[in-house]
Amino acid sequence: MIRQRAEPARVRRLRMLMSKRNIDAMLVTQRENLRYLTGFSGSSGCLLVSAGIPLLITDFRYKLQARVEAAGVRIQIQKKDLYSTIGDAADDLGINTLWIDESNMTLDRIRALRKKGLRLRPSKDPVAELRTRKDPFELAKIRKAVGRAEESFEELKRFIRPGITERELGLKLEWLMRSKGARKEAFDTIVASGPNGAMPHASVSNRKLRSGDMVTIDFGAEADGYYCDITRTHSVGRPSARQREIHALVLKAQQEAVEKVKSGALCRDIDAAARNVIAAAGHGRHFGHATGHGIGLMVHEGPSLSALAKSKVEAAMVFTIEPGIYVPGWGGVRIEDMVLVTPEGSRVLTSLPRDLEL
Repeated sequence: MIRQRAEPARVRRLRMLMSKRNIDAMLVTQRENLRYLTGFSGSSGCLLVSAGIPLLITDFRYKLQARVEAAGVRIQIQKKDLYSTIGDAADDLGINTLWIDESNMTLDRIRALRKKGLRLRPSKDPVAELRTRKDPFELAKIRKAVGRAEESFEELKRFIRPGITERELGLKLEWLMRSKGARKEAFDTIVASGPNGAMPHASVSNRKLRSGDMVTIDFGAEADGYYCDITRTHSVGRPSARQREIHALVLKAQQEAVEKVKSGALCRDIDAAARNVIAAAGHGRHFGHATGHGIGLMVHEGPSLSALAKSKVEAAMVFTIEPGIYVPGWGGVRIEDMVLVTPEGSRVLTSLPRDLEL
């Protein structure tokens, strides 16, 4: 069954990138890349991009879905296994060498394709590179996800009080986001209260919030396949002087990093802007993760804002800025917002209050 529409602009951009890298034929296998290029959201399939119309190969379960969702491609439903269908398609198209995304191919998949007589060449994922820069359609979906998450968190605030458990808060927040249209959470919500806040990715527990605690809530909603990622740390009751001090320090670190964001800035310099503030206050050992990460069809994608990053930020990139301080036995503070790089500088996409006190 063949369905054809005008080739999407994203596929045209991929072809340009393939041409620069001297790639004649590429097999796209990552689920998010398939959705980005064609609109197809099924869990099984691949896209063969060569000189002609791209070929989307999937199985019977997604026959009707592919017809509805996929744009600008031919659709082929595999009759045997996926690798036989890829091999047959490559033969029909005269393809001997196939470039693959080395980060998304298992040894079993590689062996199966080689058995079909294909010569495989590894490549850094060019689609992931394209996905770092968001188009207006994507930005609209990301803003929609942010709106759902922030509205939900505003409603959650009245439940943040002594006696409620971390698990109950997490479930309430998930229900609120789903009730506003999100199909799912962006990731497992983190609710870390009291000493649990010292664990950056603490799982929710049955611990009850107590007066005098701080609670860190890291959450995100979904909108049409796109995600957001936000963190707030609030006090349960009146905060202590030390809680105020560390919260203010993390907020300052975040603001310093946001001010560094502009097209052409080094990712590691943005990371350093936050890290230096925290280190200067004597908490360098209490901040051990990257300052931020890209977000879109995946919660964690490029670019990475870390000390090891070598890339630069570009206009239309969206990423988080989320410094934190985590003190074992005491607790922790993290403040996370999403930032869009603009031609003039940057714009913070999230707007929830960052105050320690609710």
